[in-house]
This record gives sequence, C-alpha cells and structure tokens, in this order.
Amino acid sequence: MSQSTAGPLTEDMPSLDAKLHSDLESIYQSMMWLRRKPNVTDSRARAWYSHVMARTVTRRIRRFSGQISRSAVLNSSGPLVLEHHGRMQTTLTELVNRHHKLGRPSPREFIALVQQLERVHIVTRKENYAARRAKGNYRDAGIQLVRWNTIPLKRREHLWKRMLVGRVCNADSYSPH
Repeated sequence: MSQSTAGPLTEDMPSLDAKLHSDLESIYQSMMWLRRKPNVTDSRARAWYSHVMARTVTRRIRRFSGQISRSAVLNSSGPLVLEHHGRMQTTLTELVNRHHKLGRPSPREFIALVQQLERVHIVTRKENYAARRAKGNYRDAGIQLVRWNTIPLKRREHLWKRMLVGRVCNADSYSPH
C-alpha cells in the first residue's frame, strides 16, 4: 500500500463504541471460524467481512480522509467512488492468512486494521480501477489528491451530499455549512 500521497492511515483514528467493537470482534471470529473449514481459502474467509458483513458496520466506521482526486473535483457528471486506498481486500486476506498459519487469533489486530482500512478518498471510477491495477500506488495510477478545504464551496456542497452524507461516519466534519 502506497501512502506517499495519501498520508498515514492512522490519522484521526476515532475510538470505537462498545457495540461496534463487539460487532467487529464477532465478524472476525466468524471469519476465522470459516477459514478453518475445508475448501475455505483466506480470501473466501475475508469475504465474510468485505462482501457480507461490512454493510452492517461501515456507516459507523468508514471515514472520509479529507482528500479527493483532482479528477473527481473536476468531474461533475461521471461516476465517483469512495476508494479504500489501503487495499482493503488484499490487506485483510493477508491478515487472515497470517492468523490462520500462526494459529493465534487476534481480534484486536483485526479491529485496528479495519479502522485504518475503512478510511476512504473520493476518486473517479476510472481512477479506482487504475489504483487497483497499480496495487494502490496513486503515483503509478496517475491520481493526484487535493485537500477538501481547497475545493470551491459549491462543489464541496454537491460532493458532501452525494458522496459523504449517510456513507461515512465523519460526514458532519466535512459539512460545507
């Protein structure tokens, strides 16, 4: 995961309420239980979080980084996405693999990692694909990030309503009002 343009993943890490912590621990335990079953690979077990259960927790844990690609700022009609710049699926699959091989589960490590990985930038769909092909390296993908507060107010208002409200837990922090 390339952080050269994205900044540190641990920036503004909020503490979790007891319910969210419990929910994430339960997801982790189920994921690792699945991994111990025959014919369940690391990526299939990880999919329990990313494709099945993430929707139950994302509105409480996903945070906007305060960064948006220059192309997304300029693109008012094209599809935009909240991009997990920390390579969510690859990184969680590696964690499942390591925990399974060691036989030492660590819900604490999983929860901390998910907190880091659920930090998103706004990019165009095309840039999202380019970032995947470049294995998360924004420079190689040709993605330039700009800070939220440098975007014209009218564009921030549109992006806030379209991309942040109801989709990230820290949307209020980026309200243009």
